[in-house]
Amino acid sequence: MDSKYDLVVIGGGPGGYPGAIRASQLGLRVALVEADRLGGECTNYGCIPTKALLKPANTIWSVKSMKFVKGELDLDFNEYLSWVSSIVERISGGVEMLLKGYGVDLYRGEAKLLDRNTLYIENMGEIKAEKILIATGTNPSDLPLLKVDGEVIHNNRTILGIRKKPSSILIVGGGYIGVEFASLYSKIGVEVHLAEIMPNLLPGMDQDLSRAAERMLKNLGVKIRTNTTVKSIEKRQNEAHVELSSGERLSVEKILVAVGRKPRSENLGLREAGVELDEKGYIKVDGSMRTSVENIYASGDITGPPLLAHRAFMQSLVAAENAAGKKVLYDPRAVPSVIFTEPEMAFVGMSEEEARRNGYKPKSLKMPLGGVARAVIEGGEEGFAKIIYDEDTKQ
Repeated sequence: MDSKYDLVVIGGGPGGYPGAIRASQLGLRVALVEADRLGGECTNYGCIPTKALLKPANTIWSVKSMKFVKGELDLDFNEYLSWVSSIVERISGGVEMLLKGYGVDLYRGEAKLLDRNTLYIENMGEIKAEKILIATGTNPSDLPLLKVDGEVIHNNRTILGIRKKPSSILIVGGGYIGVEFASLYSKIGVEVHLAEIMPNLLPGMDQDLSRAAERMLKNLGVKIRTNTTVKSIEKRQNEAHVELSSGERLSVEKILVAVGRKPRSENLGLREAGVELDEKGYIKVDGSMRTSVENIYASGDITGPPLLAHRAFMQSLVAAENAAGKKVLYDPRAVPSVIFTEPEMAFVGMSEEEARRNGYKPKSLKMPLGGVARAVIEGGEEGFAKIIYDEDTKQ
């Protein structure tokens, strides 16, 4: 095995493989190391499977909402999940084809830094790299009372493995993962309860988006509790009896823990190589995606929130360009985000709250979509377009 590379990328998700391909395009000799499935969290357990799940769910909900359509409409849940799995396999396989097509060498196994230029790959040995890009992503977070067992209590990974539609579910966490799953399950006839510890859904996002998400979910029948945590839980056979901090008691068939993520920064040899981490274990980077070690870069979720695939993709490209000798800076203002609810919510740039924290005087213009024909036809008349600008500069 030829073990000398210009760039070695650790991680085959959206924070890793785009950079590997870009670096190869720029003439670097590149290798990528992946311990799990190519495509990362997004392809295998996040963006792709949830969007595939939502497609039939949206169709069913849309048809059922038309009062003039008669008759029953349901889905075969086992076939539904099998179809989603086939989509995931296809996309993941496509990533491998892309890497091979661009001449990127692929290694399978856990990688660990021995020093700033040497990596050890599990069961394979050492390889050398002039530069290294770390894109190991994150794992789902646990709660002390809600340990994932893959039967009653699930995270976003294990919930994809169930093959029988639950009659009811409690989703703990009202961020984008919790909101998307709440939208999904309510549309296929599951009784959905959503508990969020903060005063509103989608914490940290624009308040108008948060309020819109709450209205949308309530219209779908989701029972929302904010300022709420799980106080106790008792599992009995195939259901859970839950007491909330409000004193309310629920009996549900499944619980989905969607309370955030934690960085995959342990056992990588980062501290031994001199890579600086923040207090939560995320890798510190500058605008060029360079870490505290000059030849080591990081991109994607491992660099901290917001944990979004399109952000990871852009950071990966920036890191690759800089590893190839160019001078490029990552500009978070130029990266859009989207939450796949119904209707979908997309945004780019700062929220009003962010702008205020950064010293601007934010003003906004808001246009409701109730007068837009397509919005009315598709049931999205509660939607809106919003522009935020600085009062002084008008930008």
